[in-house]
Amino acid sequence: MLYERKSHVSGFASASLLSKAFLVWINPMLRKGYKSALKMDEIPTLSPEHRAERISSIFESKWPNSIESWKHPVRITLLRCFWKELAFAASLATIRLCVMFVGPVLIQSFVDFTSGKRSSEYEGYYLVLILLVSKFVEVLSTHHCNFQAQKLGTLIRSAIIPSLYKKGLKLSSSARQDHGIGTIVNYMAVDAQQLSDMMLQLNAVWMMPFQVTIGLVLLYNCLGATVVTAILGLFAVFVFAIIGNSRNNHFQFNVMRNRDSRMKAVNEMLNNMRVIKFQAWEEHFNQRIMGFRNTEYGWLSKLMFSMCGNLVVMWSTPLLVSMLTFGTAILLGVQFNAATVFTATTIFKNLQEPIRTFPQSMISLSQAMISLDRLDRFMLSRELSNDSVEREEGCGGQTAVEIIDGTFSWDDDNMLHDLKNINLDIKKGELTAIVGTVGSGKSSLLASILGEMCKISGKVRICGSVAYVAQTSWIQNGTIEENILFGLPMDRQRYNEVIRVCCLEKDLEMMDYGDQTEIGERGINLSGGQKQRIQLARAVYQDCDIYLLDDVFSAVDAHTGSEIFKSLSAKPPIPNFFHMQECVRGALQGKTIILVTHQVDFLHNVNLILVMRDGMIVQSGKYNDLLDSGMDFKALVVAHEASMELVEQDVIIAGENLNKPTKSPEAATVYKGTNGESNSLDRPVSSKKSSKLIKEEERATGKVSLHIYKLYCTEAYGWWGITVVLVLSLLWQATMMASDYWLAYETSEARAKMFNPSLFMSIYAIITAVSVILVVARSFFFTILGLKTAQIFFTQILCSILHAPMSFFDTTPSGRILSRASADQSNVDVGLPMFMGTVIIMYVTVLGIFVVTCQNSWPTVFLIIPLFWVIIWYRGYYLASSRELTRLESITKAPVIHHFSESIAGVMTIRAFRKQKKFCEENINRVNANLRMDFHNYSSNVWLGLRLELLGSFVFCTSAMFMIILPSSIIKPENVGLSLSYGLSLNAVLFWAALMSCFVENKMVSVERIKQFSNIASEPAWNIKDHLPPSNWP
Repeated sequence: MLYERKSHVSGFASASLLSKAFLVWINPMLRKGYKSALKMDEIPTLSPEHRAERISSIFESKWPNSIESWKHPVRITLLRCFWKELAFAASLATIRLCVMFVGPVLIQSFVDFTSGKRSSEYEGYYLVLILLVSKFVEVLSTHHCNFQAQKLGTLIRSAIIPSLYKKGLKLSSSARQDHGIGTIVNYMAVDAQQLSDMMLQLNAVWMMPFQVTIGLVLLYNCLGATVVTAILGLFAVFVFAIIGNSRNNHFQFNVMRNRDSRMKAVNEMLNNMRVIKFQAWEEHFNQRIMGFRNTEYGWLSKLMFSMCGNLVVMWSTPLLVSMLTFGTAILLGVQFNAATVFTATTIFKNLQEPIRTFPQSMISLSQAMISLDRLDRFMLSRELSNDSVEREEGCGGQTAVEIIDGTFSWDDDNMLHDLKNINLDIKKGELTAIVGTVGSGKSSLLASILGEMCKISGKVRICGSVAYVAQTSWIQNGTIEENILFGLPMDRQRYNEVIRVCCLEKDLEMMDYGDQTEIGERGINLSGGQKQRIQLARAVYQDCDIYLLDDVFSAVDAHTGSEIFKSLSAKPPIPNFFHMQECVRGALQGKTIILVTHQVDFLHNVNLILVMRDGMIVQSGKYNDLLDSGMDFKALVVAHEASMELVEQDVIIAGENLNKPTKSPEAATVYKGTNGESNSLDRPVSSKKSSKLIKEEERATGKVSLHIYKLYCTEAYGWWGITVVLVLSLLWQATMMASDYWLAYETSEARAKMFNPSLFMSIYAIITAVSVILVVARSFFFTILGLKTAQIFFTQILCSILHAPMSFFDTTPSGRILSRASADQSNVDVGLPMFMGTVIIMYVTVLGIFVVTCQNSWPTVFLIIPLFWVIIWYRGYYLASSRELTRLESITKAPVIHHFSESIAGVMTIRAFRKQKKFCEENINRVNANLRMDFHNYSSNVWLGLRLELLGSFVFCTSAMFMIILPSSIIKPENVGLSLSYGLSLNAVLFWAALMSCFVENKMVSVERIKQFSNIASEPAWNIKDHLPPSNWP
């Protein structure tokens, strides 16, 4: 990969401890991204210890050996590889746990100090200092814990994806059928990503019991036995969370299963788009894929509403538990004061985090467990046996290929014997032909020689290297030259000779850039004959000892076939096409050739003919001997002669036109020398870039336009939809603030003598009920809005793709379409609604905190304007790089998917030429290119989080200092408690509000990418109302 080689190594590799602590090492990249949009080659490569080649090697070395029979090898191997990283992240989480409750404990001391109960004149300053230090430690430990977790996620993907790729190259035939390409795409694009994402949630799972226990102990110190009510309330919430998690687990499993079916159908559609267009089957495939999508959407709706119900309970829990706890305290006669009440409410808010995140963490954990089970199933799938074929290089003797008493099956369980009683002995340098009716086992016999079938019994031995030309041509997305070289260095003389003997000269003449013209995905811009000749050229250039040719001339007409054999022949030109064996022997003199063919009447002089029927070799010998014996071979010859008589006249008429070279879409002119011969092989390429058929993926730069936001927010219900969500969110925040103001008012010293428990609880209960109703309405309406928007987007992109002209598919790799249909659509289905909903809540919460803090510590107002300016600047500075990294991450993910699907399609060719190592190296290069974007993206998230949270902590501690300095006539003790209960969460809420808004913009890139393919230039309408054919046509 060019951009991989040019880039410098990440600053993380050589950063000092201080630089790593505050992520100073990433500053050069962020500075460059702020000045101009980041380009691919400006992103540093991963550190050597994080690169896929190292991590995948460690993963393979830790994989359970044959003695260890683990049912879940993937998770066991991951634990063996990364237990140290897990332990380090857990230790940082422990440090955070130790300091996160310092703030609530200090509220009592702050309230006492402002009410005149102080042991020293400087006690207030000590309290502010302790608060500042605890916040500093909390911020550092929180963000480095997240950084370590996300880095661990990157390492897991570095291990999993190359291992999946290598496994894909080893799968047996029946295992490949069990795991379709669409499903394997999801293994790489979805399951590996879910494992990575789960790392961020993992610490929240085990931390929750400790956080709750510490919080309950502190509540007991404040409210005594009343804490029992809080315990019962929290226990009820956890039971609900467990039930909800089990329900979500079921829904998620069905969503992923139906997503696999949809992706399989989409991949099938893309692979056969030319046939679909020719047959006008677009409407059928549209209905078929929408059927899969509607089933998936049904389960998705259940999942989203279930998750919505969980979130409603979690957001309502602090207020509901507070109401029940305070009610119990009043019944037990517990005396209320500002310090007690706001210490309790702050603890409830702190407990809101584990209560709110625990269900989501459990959902993430359950999704990861499902993904691990799916990966276990794939990684434990049957592989081809390496010892089914004995391969020898440079061996002596006369035998090139030998099979003794061979029985073979395509089924791993050996239930069906596809080849039986196979015995053959092919000598070196001989030309052997395999003939038989369709389905008789000819191609299977070649597969058994290659080791592609399961060997039940017998012996297979090959002496020398093997070249294989498949019946269905397999062409890579690349230049013609790259396809022919197939990883070997250029030998110009040999290369030109291969071009000549495979009759590719005329085709290259018609292309502006000759052999530098890029071939479309799967050779989609070439004719069948051109693809077969390029395949043949690839095999001839490899210069192997044994050539297995599977009906390679079925796609070429007689004239071109004759020309190929004339060119291949070392003897004088033979005008008769049916003297093929002489030509092949001349071109590949000294090579062993095994040819599967239906052209039985040009086999007069081959060394050996094998006749197959029902998976067995029923006759063998030379042409005349087999013809004289009658039986199967004579029947084949008679049938062939009869068919040739019927088409002979047509062949004569059309012979000159059938195989005119197909001009590539880029080729508009013919470059010839004065003698009329093509100079395409020797002339310089005028513009390498313009010779590319597959253009670089379109990539927007700069901010995601407001138009994209508008499309997402208004696609379902127009402006009314998002307006209703915003109004409901503001009203919900107002009820939350009203409940706290009511607590402050009722616990003030002025109200102590007039305290009415009945009135206090009645008002508090009414406010709580209104708050719950509002959060239910907001959450469910936003879920409905998100679901409808996701379905509209999918319908639009499917319709646009099906209406796209064939030229779009010629120049667009299927990986780009598949990545939008899988990862991007998944973001729109689940990720974007969740992030968008969180952003709205966070911003209204920030607004509430500023209102309360500034009201009770008025000098803080002077910090708000500069604080907002700094936040906006930091957000813009970070986002300039982050959004480009997100776009580049999406763009570099598509080549990983495309290369994998391309490799699986041509796995027999790759294995026949023994090119697995080269293809695995290419996969690792593409994985590294993708993961370096992800690594620097979340590193920039941590960079922003550290700075914003430290800034928020400084502002909060400054506000606390003002409350210490201001005279008691201005600042009331109950207002100190109220302000501190809100301000303690300022740093976290401020950061999450900014970061979530950045995440929303990054996720909006998925909307942007989907919309790119929703507006493809359309071909004419399928049905024209005024020009419909009669109902009985044709």
